[in-house]
Amino acid sequence: MYPDLELKEKVVHGTKKNPITALHFTAGPGTPYPEYFFVERHWHPYVEILLIKKGSYLFEINLENHVLKEGDICILNSEELHQITGQSREAAHDVLLFDPQILGFSYPDEWQEQEIEPFLNHRAVLKNFLRSKEPGYQEIRQMLEQVMEAADEMSRSRGREQEEDRKEEHHSGQYIRCKLLLLELFYRMTGRQLLLSTDALRSASDMRKISRYKTIISYIEGHYQEPISLRQMADAIPCNSQYLCRFFKEIAGVSPIQYLIAYRVERSCSLLASTSRPILEIALDCGFENISYFIRKFKELKGCTPREFRKRYG
Repeated sequence: MYPDLELKEKVVHGTKKNPITALHFTAGPGTPYPEYFFVERHWHPYVEILLIKKGSYLFEINLENHVLKEGDICILNSEELHQITGQSREAAHDVLLFDPQILGFSYPDEWQEQEIEPFLNHRAVLKNFLRSKEPGYQEIRQMLEQVMEAADEMSRSRGREQEEDRKEEHHSGQYIRCKLLLLELFYRMTGRQLLLSTDALRSASDMRKISRYKTIISYIEGHYQEPISLRQMADAIPCNSQYLCRFFKEIAGVSPIQYLIAYRVERSCSLLASTSRPILEIALDCGFENISYFIRKFKELKGCTPREFRKRYG
């Protein structure tokens, strides 16, 4: 678990004026992911499209596992629950992120009503995977790489303009070009029948389970500093405590209370490493009622005491 990344990701990619971003990730010695690339289960409002450049990855999307290899394309729709694990020690992938709302038009033409609006309202989603042997792959990949290249250039230009204190007219023009390319990418995807009805993809039971899991995670992230009982978490859905424990452990591998404790410890790690606040104050601020219980749970999960952790990472 990452101490600075809540499962409903609040990281902002791009800006309100320019909500398109291209990123590049590598794993291996000398990178931020020296062993394996890993991003814990989370969700976010933007669309994320990944192109695997090297190695292989295990993608968990809405609790289902899929392996992607070099050349494969993965599309993560807005609000989809997902986790990414590199299966090769040295791996690389490119990412395009964008706010799906920028695809919309105020004028309700046929394209807006039949394809864009259902996509924005989660009644339709893009197919999660496109592999090299599937029809339309080369067309979609080339278009995706054009959008990524335009987003890259836009980002570099923005950095140069900020350094040189120049006006942003040139950058605004680049954004418009990038948005037009993104619209063409979406058009080509829909033309290849990659836009699918959500009703045809997932059962109501599965969607309800995912929604409940996200509700519990959001509740924990919003209330971890307060006393939280199993009954309170169950009431957030609502359901009985036994059902909560059963379905939550099925997804997370631990009980809701174990998850809550681990989340509190992770939040304390961030404070221990980045502040000089007293350990007792941090423990209380992260929802632990007494210092001895905090130290015991911290050592169980981290293999060292809070004081030792601060000396090592502070």
